[in-house]
Amino acid sequence: MKNFVSYLRDPMRIKWMLTLASLKMFFRQREAILWTVLFPLLVVVLFGFVRFNGMGRISLGVVNEGGAAGADLLTRIKNVRTFEVSEGTRESEMSELRKGERDLVLVIPAGYVPAAATEMTAFGDLEAKPQVTQLGGLVLQRVFDESAFAGAPGLRRTTLSTIPFKSRNLTYMDFLLPGVLSMSIMQAGIFGVAFGFVSLKKRGILRRLWVTPIRPSDFIIAQVAMRLLVILFQMTIMVGVGVLFLNLHFIGNLALIYLLGMLGAVVFLGFGFSLAGISKSEDQVAPLANIITLPMLALSGIFFSRSNLPGFVGAMTSVLPLTYLADGLRSVAIDGATLAQVTPQILGLGLWGVVSCALAVRLFQWE
Repeated sequence: MKNFVSYLRDPMRIKWMLTLASLKMFFRQREAILWTVLFPLLVVVLFGFVRFNGMGRISLGVVNEGGAAGADLLTRIKNVRTFEVSEGTRESEMSELRKGERDLVLVIPAGYVPAAATEMTAFGDLEAKPQVTQLGGLVLQRVFDESAFAGAPGLRRTTLSTIPFKSRNLTYMDFLLPGVLSMSIMQAGIFGVAFGFVSLKKRGILRRLWVTPIRPSDFIIAQVAMRLLVILFQMTIMVGVGVLFLNLHFIGNLALIYLLGMLGAVVFLGFGFSLAGISKSEDQVAPLANIITLPMLALSGIFFSRSNLPGFVGAMTSVLPLTYLADGLRSVAIDGATLAQVTPQILGLGLWGVVSCALAVRLFQWE
């Protein structure tokens, strides 16, 4: 008996044994595996069959080097519903085209005059997006003609030549998978902890820990470690499936993906423990968890870009923890962002982690 008690009092050994026991308990629950690992993969696969590429408006970047005359032409282009227009410098717009964020980039040259014969240049990926590039060129040519003939009919046309430009042929799957991965981390942290610990409290298991040689803090640490390991496993599976079977253009640093994932997991585990502390039953957990998660699912750019949101809504949602996590994972995975480039997301998740852990310490109850 003394040997057993001394064995239990070894701090590292007890934490490790409890972590292994928690992992065994987790993987024996078929529904836990279904919702934590298989459900996010199912969402990715189902959305993978939906062909979003080529739908909607053409993303057009415009570099205006033509002064006032170019500004008037830009206004006419913005009135065309076919285009989603962005204006910037040549360097910035070509960079966006290279990353696949623009379908076309139009350069309005210096000295542009609508009524004079002008050679206009547009850049587009004719190999990856031939239909979009050709359609955009035809619409732009019509805008040029209308702009010239409106002031002086019969004058020479402004012509457009499209120069092939190799860009990254990003697909909707490249946008979707990091978002779904962020969603699954949030769900595992909030719903997994909240429902699991409320059930343990309801059955009196947490209360019984007080009369055993096991310290309750060791049990909590083991539970957190178990869930972090499961999330790491989940991230590895999803990225692997995306690269091997769903044509994910992954060019980022996997270690940085794990770092962001772990920071996000800490944030949402803190919220999960907070909900477990204030909830008396599973019936109370569900609505409280949905109040937290549903707005973020709708507004954090998981399934669709936040650029479609109104300006003030987009600004408000930019500080949500799920937004920081999704933006960070997406930047690293498909843009190859470095540690310095995702520092704002890391700081945002770190701040939210402090807030959620402070709430968990204050609100969590053993009974």
